[in-house]
Amino acid sequence: MTSIVTLENISKGFRDGESFHPVLKQVNLTLQQGQTIALTGPSGSGKSTLLNIIGGFETIDSGEMLIRQSDNMHSVAKWQDKQWSQYRRRSLGVIFQQFNLLTPLNVRDNIQFSLALNQLSWSPWCDELCHQLGLSTLLDRNVENLSGGQQQRVAIARALAHKPQLILADEPTGNLDQHAGMQVMQLLTDLAQQANSCILMVTHSEQCAEFMQHRWHVENQQIMVNPTNKKLQG
Repeated sequence: MTSIVTLENISKGFRDGESFHPVLKQVNLTLQQGQTIALTGPSGSGKSTLLNIIGGFETIDSGEMLIRQSDNMHSVAKWQDKQWSQYRRRSLGVIFQQFNLLTPLNVRDNIQFSLALNQLSWSPWCDELCHQLGLSTLLDRNVENLSGGQQQRVAIARALAHKPQLILADEPTGNLDQHAGMQVMQLLTDLAQQANSCILMVTHSEQCAEFMQHRWHVENQQIMVNPTNKKLQG
């Protein structure tokens, strides 16, 4: 498997006045192409912080992060906003619990948003995404007029339209009922496999975690890879 992100001895904490609260301590991990991972752990354990670090939305206190660009791994230590923006635009797909769709626009325009950022046009892959996600007949409908489940499907299509290396998902079914949530998870994992994208997903749901190939558990500032007999918390 091809490595796409590597963290080496990453540590991260936050200051609250004069107090310092460590969140992650000397974390080592590697994300590989096509891999799917459920990130679990108690609330406040650092799951979303880890996602934000990998997405370049938060800086690290110490350690090193390497990201694959142009077939080589590069340290991000000296990256400026331009490099981070390019990485997020080309290599990432992000799916949130809140959907974060562009509500003045219709379904097609929301999906085309990530394509436009990469100067790409609508492709047969986009048609296939919409077909499998049940969006083909909804392309001209304003996203405000869709159900929650349909809106999340649009968010998945937008995240996958440019075939990113990595999908970061933070509780992607949190606003859906169980039936709709399981449908969304099946579609997400099937389509990510077709795009050969890696998924790193924060979840508190045992049912959602079971869709992933691997489970990483965050607790006590550390990450346990594929823990046994570890119940989900939070």
